[in-house]
Amino acid sequence: MMIVLVLLPGCSPRATSYVRQDVDYSFIRKVAVLPFQNLSQDINANARVYSIFVAQLLDRQAVDVAEYGAVLSAMAQMQLDFNSVLPPEQIVKLGKILEVDGIFFGSVQEYGLERISQDRTYTITASYSLAETQTGLTVWSAQARNDGASFWRKLFGGGSASLYSVSKSNVELALETLF
Repeated sequence: MMIVLVLLPGCSPRATSYVRQDVDYSFIRKVAVLPFQNLSQDINANARVYSIFVAQLLDRQAVDVAEYGAVLSAMAQMQLDFNSVLPPEQIVKLGKILEVDGIFFGSVQEYGLERISQDRTYTITASYSLAETQTGLTVWSAQARNDGASFWRKLFGGGSASLYSVSKSNVELALETLF
């Protein structure tokens, strides 16, 4: 039992992150969340993770979030491609149009069922970042990977956690490195 308790923390999911130390995050009060990129096999993965990300931002009550329609309208006005990486100049311009202090970006790399040993479990890997709109520079970035498997589920014969639960956990892991 002692061996199991010692090994469990090493199996826990976590996020790797970068937080710029010379930035005063208190000035970031309103943000926009751009549609997420999808690099996974699931054609709807980006939309699913995006909606969970926005809900978690709103739930934390740390920032106001620009309306999705306004974000899409501003992107169309600037003729921005949803899948392109924006240079700092365009981030600054988009920030002025939307009247936001920061812009979140996201990318879903893995999303769906994966075989772990003999079991199939839901897995998600996603990257998130925040650029402030005065200079267009990235001030926070995180990548999280987790799955629906757990020691207790295997011990008692349970299956994977739901894809929603795994996705929500992924977003929470990443946001905990910022808020």
